[in-house]
Amino acid sequence: MKKQLIFINLVLLTFFIGCKNKEEVAPVEEVKANTFDVIVDLQIQKDDELILFYKDPSIAYFDDKNTVYNGVKGNIEPQSLTFSVPEGVLPNDIRFDISSKKDQDPITINAITLRFEGRTFKILKGDILKYFTPNEFIKFDEATGIVTFIKNGENFDPYFLTKPAIYPEIEKVRGAQL
Repeated sequence: MKKQLIFINLVLLTFFIGCKNKEEVAPVEEVKANTFDVIVDLQIQKDDELILFYKDPSIAYFDDKNTVYNGVKGNIEPQSLTFSVPEGVLPNDIRFDISSKKDQDPITINAITLRFEGRTFKILKGDILKYFTPNEFIKFDEATGIVTFIKNGENFDPYFLTKPAIYPEIEKVRGAQL
C-alpha cells in the first residue's frame, strides 16, 4: 500500500511539474485592416460578380486599378456583400456595378451602408435615388428596391453613380471635419 501511494504521488508530481513548465500560448487573433467598407444588402437570384470602383482626391477618373470585386452566389434569401477598399485609401467617390451577367434576374437592393472606424451611414432602398443615379442599363423601383436590367444590343454595363448629396455623408464616415 505504501509503495502504491508513493508511486501515485510520484506520477502526480511529474504531471504537475510537466504542466507547470509548459508555457500557456494564447490563440493569435487575426488583425483585420481598418478599411473603408461599402456593404450592400441585397437579394440576387443568380451567381454574379459585382464591382465597386472608388476614387480618392488623387484619382480623377474611375479606373480598373481602383476596384474591389466581389463574387456572389445566387440565393433567394437576402445577403450582405462587403466591399473593403484597400487599407490606407479613403475614397471620396464610389461607383457600384450591380451586375456583370446579361442574363441576370432582377436584383433587390435593401440597403447600402458606408462604414469606417465605427462610423456608418446607411441608405435604405427608398433613399437610394437620393444618393445614387442609375445608368441607362438600369430601371430602379425605389419603393421595392428592385433593379431590372435594360438590354441594349451587345452593350451591358449596369451601374450606379453617386449624386452630390452623398459626398458630405462619405466625409462624415471618413471622419473629416466639415
